[in-house]
Amino acid sequence: MAKHTLAAAVALAGLSLIALPASVQAHGVTKPQHGGVVQMNGETLFELVREPGGTSLYLIDEDEPVAASSMSAKLDISNHGKKSEVPLTPGKGNQFFKKGLTIAAGSSVAVQVVDKASGVRYGTTFLIK
Repeated sequence: MAKHTLAAAVALAGLSLIALPASVQAHGVTKPQHGGVVQMNGETLFELVREPGGTSLYLIDEDEPVAASSMSAKLDISNHGKKSEVPLTPGKGNQFFKKGLTIAAGSSVAVQVVDKASGVRYGTTFLIK
């Protein structure tokens, strides 16, 4: 009788995993946490936030916020044939920012983040609507 009870418990546990919503099974949070737009590149999440006072970038790698102080970051912005390279300043936690930076709709924004210790580069591209 104990064997049947154990088998039933294992079967119920397996069925409960199947019933979990896909968002719980998916790796990490992919929704904006700061009101911006999100892009994923592998296990790295980039969130670009355009605000009246400037522009911020938030970085999460393998579900963990990445300390901006250990990285350097820049944006390469292209819009209607005009290109500009904008270095970002490390902020609190996983935030980089550029005070006063406005990114116009229709811009392509290439993000490049470099780990200062290892030299490893992370990047993605946003198409701003």
